[in-house]
Amino acid sequence: KSITGCKIDRTARVNAGCSVYNSTMGRYSYMGYDCEVINAEIGSFCSLASGIRIGEAEHPTTWVSTSPVFQNVNNSSVRKRFAKIDLPKSKRTVIGHDVWIGTNAIIKAGVNIGTGAVIASGAVVTKDVEPYAIVGGCPAKLIRYRFDDRTIEKLLNSKWWEKDNSVLERVGMYVDNPEEFLQVISRL
Repeated sequence: KSITGCKIDRTARVNAGCSVYNSTMGRYSYMGYDCEVINAEIGSFCSLASGIRIGEAEHPTTWVSTSPVFQNVNNSSVRKRFAKIDLPKSKRTVIGHDVWIGTNAIIKAGVNIGTGAVIASGAVVTKDVEPYAIVGGCPAKLIRYRFDDRTIEKLLNSKWWEKDNSVLERVGMYVDNPEEFLQVISRL
């Protein structure tokens, strides 16, 4: 496990074999095994399965060559350099709260994944994903939304992921019933 330049909440968990660089991870989120995350903000209560890749480096497709022998990068396979041109700064990837990312999914650098979204196993996400959307495929496409528009709006407005643990303990038993959950949390 390698974690460099990160702020990981003390309640979050990063499992073995993961490389996480210049990233943040909110409370009660977890990352499975053998993941690579670069320059990302990961919200609270996220479930990241094993083998995912978020924000990996890209090769410059507008240059004459995409080879690292012309780039100012650390690359163990480069034995000879013909130039040391700096690559553009990596884009920040933002993962909202309560997002589930399935095994071996790939999230392109700079993409925003909305709160409550689900990314199917093996998906390749190249564009932003709306809150509570379920996407899958290569490239990832919308499959459906988890809830109707009204419920999505209420969940987003509730900001339940920001609530104190004592509030979550009182509403946790309603998590399997979104309407009841929203009614109870609105009274607290």
